[in-house]
Amino acid sequence: MKVNLDIGPKYYQSVKSTLEVLLPEVDFYHTEEVVEGVTVIGELDTSEGIEVNSYLQDGSFLKDNIKDKEILSDIYSEEDFTKRVKERLKLSLYRLLTKYLKQKMSPWGILIGVRPTKIGHYLLDRGFDYPTIDNYLEDIYGVAKEKRKLLLDVIKLERNYLPNQEKAKNKVNIYVGIPFCPTRCNYCSFASYPIKSNQRYMPDFLKALYYEIEEVGKVVNGLGLEVDTLYLGGGTPTVLSAEELDKLLSLLKIYFVHPKLREFTVEAGRADTINRAKLKLLKDYGVERISINPQTMNQVTLDEIGRRHSVEEVIEAFNEAREIGFKNINMDIIIGLPNEDLSDVEHTLDEIEKLKPDSFTVHTLAIKRASRLKKNLADNDLSSAREVEKMIQLTEELAEKLGLIPYYMYRQKHILGNLENVGYARSGEESIYNIIMMEERETVIGLGGGAITKLVNPKDWSLERLYNPKFPEQYSSEIEERAIEKISKLKKFYTK
Repeated sequence: MKVNLDIGPKYYQSVKSTLEVLLPEVDFYHTEEVVEGVTVIGELDTSEGIEVNSYLQDGSFLKDNIKDKEILSDIYSEEDFTKRVKERLKLSLYRLLTKYLKQKMSPWGILIGVRPTKIGHYLLDRGFDYPTIDNYLEDIYGVAKEKRKLLLDVIKLERNYLPNQEKAKNKVNIYVGIPFCPTRCNYCSFASYPIKSNQRYMPDFLKALYYEIEEVGKVVNGLGLEVDTLYLGGGTPTVLSAEELDKLLSLLKIYFVHPKLREFTVEAGRADTINRAKLKLLKDYGVERISINPQTMNQVTLDEIGRRHSVEEVIEAFNEAREIGFKNINMDIIIGLPNEDLSDVEHTLDEIEKLKPDSFTVHTLAIKRASRLKKNLADNDLSSAREVEKMIQLTEELAEKLGLIPYYMYRQKHILGNLENVGYARSGEESIYNIIMMEERETVIGLGGGAITKLVNPKDWSLERLYNPKFPEQYSSEIEERAIEKISKLKKFYTK
């Protein structure tokens, strides 16, 4: 359906962008002409605080009103006021339209950002307490009780791992991206190239990666920076041979593995890339945390999404990792995979319960623009929002059974049910890198294919980003030039 949105030019684009995410079936536009269909009006009065009156031009009884004088408090700036006006318009219009369309509001209200926890950390830094933040999330954003609890629980736990502004000055984290996989899953939009058809690029890619590690490693140590966490991801890092993995880990150990390193994680995500020799190598080099990610424990779905490994291989890889001595194993699953119903999710969770992972990450399927799934959407049967909510509830129940608590979370655009991704872990086994990466309170130096460097300024937590090329051939040919730029930025950033 089409909705003519009459709210004035100043706030139109911001409000329209949010409503398009929340109500993707509605085509929002604005015209001064008389139109057929629905015209929604949002009247704004800022003479004594903020008041929004939203109603339908056709004279319908449906209306929404918000009055806000709390924003006049001395703790708020002019910038806060402008932001609050947008939030009030969004919430009022969203509430009105969901009533008109006879839809439930999203449990996240008008929050559509990737990192909703950042709102809580920002308010805590400004002196707000948890009850006030809880009320703020409900009143300003329309977040439902269960999501506010999740958000605040995660924030409270994260505060134990995040540095203050003084400590953040000297801390960095290292991410190494290996952009190869055995096959490309149809939901994937990451830097991930099937090894069979891209093997010819591997030698030059590794040569370039070794160069980048050595050059950046010298600078990190020369500047006296403290490496907080080290994360080897991708792609699938364990697609490397044991010999290739050995050389990579030896270089990482030389430059980045120091006594103060709090965490060393490797994504051993695909069971078809894991063997005893590789697991033993990881253990010998001091890797404490690994991920063995089935995404689902239903073989039919694994075949359909292009994983090309068996459920039995997942179980065997997990048990072998336990035998070798890994005490912190994570497993990822995806809720809402094509053609899966509640019984399929129940089966996956039953199998995971038997393995008893130390952390458990639940992703709700997001339809990424660059994925094959997006291109073939008409051929796939995806779960409804209500079904996905029931599936998510089952994952919460399993986490509780296993004694795992939520420790980090994030959201994505075009995620099924407008829900969220949540990482659960046993107390003390949380992934520190995941927390740091999500909250952006320490610098992350990205090395390898598709890796992103985020230079974090602790004074105001602002970011400067540098990007490595995703495609291995481009990465190999450009790395010297990119490394020079990265090193120059690092030196300037940490000597100012």
